[in-house]
Amino acid sequence: MKLKAYGKINLTLDVTGKREDGFHLLDTVMQSVSVWDEVELTPGGEPGIRLRCDRGYLPTDTKNTAYRAAALFFQHCGIKGEGLTISLRKHIPTRAGMGGGSADAAAVLFGLDRLYETRLGLPVLLELGGQIGADVPFCIHGGTCRCTGLGEKLEPVPPLPDCFLVICKPPAGMSTPRAYALLDQYPLSQAQATPRLVEALEAGDLRQTGRALSNRFDETMKLSQVRAIKRLMLSAGALGAMMTGSGSAVYGIFDRVEKAKNCMRLLERKGEVFLSRPRDHGVEEG
Repeated sequence: MKLKAYGKINLTLDVTGKREDGFHLLDTVMQSVSVWDEVELTPGGEPGIRLRCDRGYLPTDTKNTAYRAAALFFQHCGIKGEGLTISLRKHIPTRAGMGGGSADAAAVLFGLDRLYETRLGLPVLLELGGQIGADVPFCIHGGTCRCTGLGEKLEPVPPLPDCFLVICKPPAGMSTPRAYALLDQYPLSQAQATPRLVEALEAGDLRQTGRALSNRFDETMKLSQVRAIKRLMLSAGALGAMMTGSGSAVYGIFDRVEKAKNCMRLLERKGEVFLSRPRDHGVEEG
């Protein structure tokens, strides 16, 4: 079985609190985008899970979210002695804030549920995904959702109006733990950005949505490469531009493909560049 595991962007990201165990509480709107990893599931062969990946620097054992998702699925369903090969062809950039690892795990859970005809249902798949990582439930559900808690509590909201997204991943980056450590040096968000963004989506207004983009990490990390890309996107006609997640990928929202393609030409030397569209689901067969 071949699947497309779609990446995500954060249209807003408020950090509203911190639990006693050190995990941060979020209020964010996530959006699936048409940048995807290819995930192939091949049952059979010797018992056990085998993972292959075209990015040699990524782990292929229990440190990989796709591997852990398969192991959790088999454990939950009581399936023993099975052989499974997972092949990953990565297109979602790493350390980008686009949920590549979470998307892969989501595709494995989604695909195995169909391969083994277990019919777990969406609520169970989301619960299993939450055990792998906070972004996995959204990557299973996909579309446009307001996500709270650690990011695992989902509330579908009106979709991002049809548009063109230019995404640029610069060389600079920062690990998620380091990004949160830096964030802790600043006051918490007042959770105002996400409600404003939801209002813009409810109005179906792309320009208003572009003005409402926000990301607390963008405010605190202040990466020079990110700021330069945002300025370039806005000067090229983007209705809004923002870093996604804890970075360092930046996206710009365009209402016309000509403007988006011109922006891509200007960004050629700034990093990996993608032309994308909003998607209404997180995983797709094919």
